[in-house]
Amino acid sequence: MAKRYIEQFMWGYQDIFRSALDTDVGSVLKAIGFHGNPRTMLVGFQVSGQHAFKICIEQGETRYKPSDFENVQQLADQKYAANSDSNSFHSDSRMNESFHASLKNQMRSEALEETLSMLSGEGERVYFAGNSVRVDDYAVHVIISVDRQAVAAVPRLSTVKRDQFKIRPSLFHAVISTTLELAARSLCLPDAGASLQVLNSSPGEVVRSATESLIRDLLYCTGYWFGSDSHLLMNSLSALPYEGREGYGRLVLAKSDNPAINALVNLSRPIAARNVLAVRKILEASGPTADVLFDGEKVYGLGTIESTYDATTESVFVVTFASRGVWELSHAGVALLSVRDGIPSLPTYVLDEEYLADLIERLFSQGDKDFLIETARAAGKHRHGAMLVISADAAGEAQRLSPQCWSVRPATLAPELITQLTDMDGAVLLDPSGQCHAIGVILDGEARGEGDPARGSRMNNAVRYLGSDSPPAIVVVYSADGGIDILPYMPPRVRKEDVEQAVINFLDLASYRPPDFETAYRAWDAVKFFAFYLSQERCDALNQARDELEEWRMENNGIQVGEVRLKANAAMNETYWI
Repeated sequence: MAKRYIEQFMWGYQDIFRSALDTDVGSVLKAIGFHGNPRTMLVGFQVSGQHAFKICIEQGETRYKPSDFENVQQLADQKYAANSDSNSFHSDSRMNESFHASLKNQMRSEALEETLSMLSGEGERVYFAGNSVRVDDYAVHVIISVDRQAVAAVPRLSTVKRDQFKIRPSLFHAVISTTLELAARSLCLPDAGASLQVLNSSPGEVVRSATESLIRDLLYCTGYWFGSDSHLLMNSLSALPYEGREGYGRLVLAKSDNPAINALVNLSRPIAARNVLAVRKILEASGPTADVLFDGEKVYGLGTIESTYDATTESVFVVTFASRGVWELSHAGVALLSVRDGIPSLPTYVLDEEYLADLIERLFSQGDKDFLIETARAAGKHRHGAMLVISADAAGEAQRLSPQCWSVRPATLAPELITQLTDMDGAVLLDPSGQCHAIGVILDGEARGEGDPARGSRMNNAVRYLGSDSPPAIVVVYSADGGIDILPYMPPRVRKEDVEQAVINFLDLASYRPPDFETAYRAWDAVKFFAFYLSQERCDALNQARDELEEWRMENNGIQVGEVRLKANAAMNETYWI
């Protein structure tokens, strides 16, 4: 058994704590649908005792050294001096001391984030540092980093502070904040990491807590300061039927004196949020001409949002109830949060136009890509689900399927008409130029075990149709619950040199002795991402290198990490290279 040695020593279980935290963070972010290659690290600043390192770093891979952070404290002091709150004074000496210690701690966290982002090669990452916790002789900060591009894709507000309240601008930011708070709390325990427990909460619990914080922050933005239980109201409204009917409608979150609110009906006796049955009943009155108006504490009427609403104020939000157990919170038409059966996640109900464009280019080289995408957008404005079929032989398919659809004279339809036609059951059938050949199309096809019994008939009909001998086609499926599928699924085209570089990186890292397991496993994840494109020869070499890596780990550490073996995919061909 190899000896365990910590060079930059803060406490005995620091490496186990960070490794467990790394796993927890990955699980929590995965739970909301965020995939941004998260990493964690610990940075400790010596506050007492005599030690070889005044700054210690616990990291899974050797990326940083103590000298990278030698100017952090100086930068933190500058930030503290420049912060207006540094002039605050509390008459109680203990409260005053605690306030300024917390502010200085926060400034050092910001200094760490800024310093890390400025290091060479780190510009593609975003860093989030929690406030430090005293562990033995060190003040230890927990730091989480993710890919900048992944963060940029998250729907968010621009507001980060309202009055004296810090605003978490997205579900992702709320989850990161909650995770850092839980990790800091765990650092307060004796021998943190010894029990392999860090967050001490399931991913679902962390996400639900973060959702509560997010909605409270959004209500801060509207001007209401006590919205801690509003997420429970939304879940209850979406789950509660009314006379056997599912909940549909919209709830506008805004103060009654907001100039953007046009109240058409004002209730003489507003309905308290705790009266869920009454709120659910009045939700039935919402519709195309008026929404239910809610200020965070009570429902005060029915009305609309003025078209002149200044979205930069970020003071009006909308909750849309799509079906039983499904609701979405948005601002100015941009979804910020989706909840299904009480489980929050980042919004995924967005048409993947990039993938659709790629499919059109690959299947219909002469297709009118821009018009087809515009038509797919129009179909997405459905009221209860929709399906759009683009076929290489739309004319022939319209005739073949005509007993179960209405074929029409080929014509280019306006987007507004496409939206209207999707209110009827069945698909709209187009050719690659965008001309419509049939409406109300019911797709056929043999069941081949490729569907999903958990999905609706639209999705499974599309799968069966594409799995039959139909002409080349693209099917865009909008489910009634908000899900969007673009079929067929084809792995994206990639550069051959990117795949080769991923293979070389892993083979090189797997050959080190002793291995840097965390770095090697990250390289393995990159290889798995490109698994579809690998030849059998490459698969064999990678599997052997992985086997040898795990054999060394078993011989020296007494543990082994199992992994599914790579194998070549018969569908791979030259068309998948860029």
